[in-house]
Amino acid sequence: MPVERQREYETIYILRPDTAEEDVASIRERVEGVIDNEGGHLLKFDDWGPRRLAYQIKDRTEGKRFEQGVYQYYRYLVPSGTVAELERNLKLRDAVLKFLTVKLDDDLIPEERLAQPEEEEEEEIIPVMDDDDE
Repeated sequence: MPVERQREYETIYILRPDTAEEDVASIRERVEGVIDNEGGHLLKFDDWGPRRLAYQIKDRTEGKRFEQGVYQYYRYLVPSGTVAELERNLKLRDAVLKFLTVKLDDDLIPEERLAQPEEEEEEEIIPVMDDDDE
């Protein structure tokens, strides 16, 4: 019997800054539900919180323009075809301004990928200058 292979993706979506906490939680539950229902595995979730946008984004329901948004980041393993369902669910939510999904790796065996330690993000080291260094 062949081993079911999955793909690794990351999805970032931006919510309206005035989104209620209940709606933020509901969207998170929906995303994680799609991943679970399709036999996927959540690797990482980060709530990056409110951030200034690079440009104004016009809301498609009320026509308001926003300069800030609430960013949420997911990294996950899923079978092919799951991303289309995940993005369909994001499109249905009025609070979602934008989203982007990127495929990170293809043809992975889930058990092997889950056994790997999570990669630590490198922090940028900024040298500190003393008054004597000038």
